[in-house]
Amino acid sequence: MEFLRDFQIHCSQFGIPEYCISDLGSQLVSASNIIIDYIKDHETHSYSERNGIQSLKFDQFVKGHSQLGSMVEVCIKLVKRLIYGAIGRNVLEYHDFEYLIQQVIHLVNRRPIAFKEALRDQIGEDIPEPITPENLIHGYDLISINIIPELHGGRDPDWIPENYSQSKFKQDYSQLQKVRNNLVKLYQEEFIANLIHQAVDVPDRYKPVTHNKISPGDIVLIKENFTKPNDYPMGVVKEIITNTLGEVTGATILKGKTQELVKRHSSVIIPLLTRKDEIPNDSKVDVQESQVPKDTRVKRQATIDSSERTKKILEA
Repeated sequence: MEFLRDFQIHCSQFGIPEYCISDLGSQLVSASNIIIDYIKDHETHSYSERNGIQSLKFDQFVKGHSQLGSMVEVCIKLVKRLIYGAIGRNVLEYHDFEYLIQQVIHLVNRRPIAFKEALRDQIGEDIPEPITPENLIHGYDLISINIIPELHGGRDPDWIPENYSQSKFKQDYSQLQKVRNNLVKLYQEEFIANLIHQAVDVPDRYKPVTHNKISPGDIVLIKENFTKPNDYPMGVVKEIITNTLGEVTGATILKGKTQELVKRHSSVIIPLLTRKDEIPNDSKVDVQESQVPKDTRVKRQATIDSSERTKKILEA
C-alpha cells in the first residue's frame, strides 16, 4: 500500500512520530490498523521500551471537520497548482523533476497554518512569526538559497565555470531554468498575493469567538450533504470531543432513526434541545393554580406521538 511505503519513508527521514492524525479514508484507517497491530509485537514493544520510544498513536478527525481537513486539501491543491503551472509543456529528466518537487515542498511548507497566541495581544509591540509546517517539522525556519549559477535570473550570461563547455552548461539547465522561472513567477504573483488577501479579507479573523457548548444528552440535528434541512437526521449526543482550549470540536452522536453511533464535527451539528431546557419532574415550582393558563385546545395525535418519541430519546 502506498501509505505504508510513504509512512516508512517519513519515519526514515524524521523518525517515528508519537501521534498521527488523518481523515477517515478507508486506506488510511486500514493501514494505521496494520501498523498498530505490528508494533504490538513483543520484540517491537521491547525495542521501543529499551530505546525510550513513545508508543505510536493514530487518530482520525471526525467527519465534517472544516479546519484540519480543509488545510490538508488546500496544501494538496497548492502543490498540484505549483507543479502543473511550473512544468507546463516542458519535459524534465527524472533528477530535474525531483529537484522541482523538493522546491515545491519547500515553498508549501512555508505557508502559515496558524498564528501564535501573542498575535491576539494588541498591546504587545513585537509581532511573532506565524506557525508553518516547516516550523512544526524542523522546529525552525530553513534558510535556503539558490547555489546553481545557471538557474539564477540575474547572473551574467557570459559567465561559465572553468573547464566546462558553455553549450553543455546551457543544455543541462535549459529546461529546468524555464520551469524554475515559472515556479518563481507563480509564487510571487499568485501564491503570496492570495496569502495576503486571505489574511485581511475578513475583519477580526483571528480574534477568539465564544460558542454555546453542547453536552451529552443534548438532542441535535446532523447536517448531511445533498439533504434538505427538513430531512436532517436527529440524534442524541453521547460523548463530546474537546481540544486543549476546552472548545467542543466534535461529538459522538446516536442517530434516533438508525440507532447508529457516528462521529461528527461541530460545524455540522445543529443544537436542537438541551437538558437544561427541561424542568425536572421532582422540582417544586411555587406557582398559584390561577396563574397557570389553561390550554383547552385538543392536541393532535402527531403532537402526542412526537412528545412520546422525544421522551424515549431523552431516556435512552
